[in-house]
Amino acid sequence: MFDLDRWEEIWQTISRNRKRSIMTAFGVFWGIFMLTIMLGAGLGLKNALFSQLGDMSVNSCFFWGGRTSIPYKGLPSGRYWQFENEDLAAIKKQVPNVRSVGSVIWGSEYKFSLVGYNPDFQQISPQPIRFGRFFNEIDMEQQRKVCILTEQVWLDLFPGGEDPVGSTIRMNNMYLTVICMIKVPDRGFRFHGDKSVLMPVSTMQQMYNMGHKLHSVAVAANDDADIKEVETNIKQLVFARHTISPDDTKAVYSQNLGEQVNKFNSLFGGIGTLTWIVGIGTLLAGLVGVSNIMLVIVRERTQEIGVRRALGARPRIIISQIMSESFVLTFVAGIFGLALAVALLSGAESVLTASAGRPIRPQISFGTGMLSMTVLILGSLLAGILPASRALRIKPVDAIREE
Repeated sequence: MFDLDRWEEIWQTISRNRKRSIMTAFGVFWGIFMLTIMLGAGLGLKNALFSQLGDMSVNSCFFWGGRTSIPYKGLPSGRYWQFENEDLAAIKKQVPNVRSVGSVIWGSEYKFSLVGYNPDFQQISPQPIRFGRFFNEIDMEQQRKVCILTEQVWLDLFPGGEDPVGSTIRMNNMYLTVICMIKVPDRGFRFHGDKSVLMPVSTMQQMYNMGHKLHSVAVAANDDADIKEVETNIKQLVFARHTISPDDTKAVYSQNLGEQVNKFNSLFGGIGTLTWIVGIGTLLAGLVGVSNIMLVIVRERTQEIGVRRALGARPRIIISQIMSESFVLTFVAGIFGLALAVALLSGAESVLTASAGRPIRPQISFGTGMLSMTVLILGSLLAGILPASRALRIKPVDAIREE
């Protein structure tokens, strides 16, 4: 039950020396405040970095053909090679844990740049669709003369803002049917610019008489797959298909996005661990201050505690009184520190989001806040154990004699 007399006594004890209580509580306030600020700042930095990826599949890698640097099986070095359509089918069939394989071709630039994609590319680097649909397998098989417009091209060709799907445009004496309009994302791995017209890869191969050649290949692995292992397996397969030495490190250029993401996750994991160590260390310093001030209070109240013991006060009453005072002093300071830190992080979130033009969340999660409060509560109880034990060792006779 709520004991009003006890809480009045706790308040009188704390307020008896306000400066001492405030300075002691400030150590706890600063500890929880700094812990929350550092956790929020670390999370905000991580969110800002990973927001650059947009909706891309993070467990992915990209490949470009090049020139061999090592002679192999009678073939000279310096031989130029490119990926082919058959490589995509082989990668899908023979490399484990591959989810999607996209292909890219760049064409000559006219008024707008031409870029070719296959349907799987949309699963690796999704393009925000405003009207229509992305390419499908039938577009690829039949080499349909269809295209997708980026938003800037759509505004240039359709200034009225009407739905362009089904319209026909002419590019370099070729008539193309518009099937989609996309908004170019400002984040992620970009293969085309704001003024681009996208076409099926097979149509562009026919248009430029490229045969089955591809300029770039993008691969997305399953979420639980080791992307580094997937990259190695793809290189081994492609090298064998194109008669390239397995030891040739310059024959293909690759960018492993999944590996970079794993490195950043490890980095931010270390930052988070260091933050908890520093933050809890700062908080413990404040709790030590609380424990010390409670020892002083116990020393000042020696006679009072002795009289209580002489009048028959049970040990649990003495313990609960000291522990309650320690808890109240620590908990109130911690609540104020946590509230101020969350308020500052919320203000920073608004400013950063407005300046960056995308959500930046330097804010701790609810679970992290509850974990911080749990640490604070346990620490407040721990800080009261030593003063409470000191109070129990006071003998009534000795306390009455205390001057």
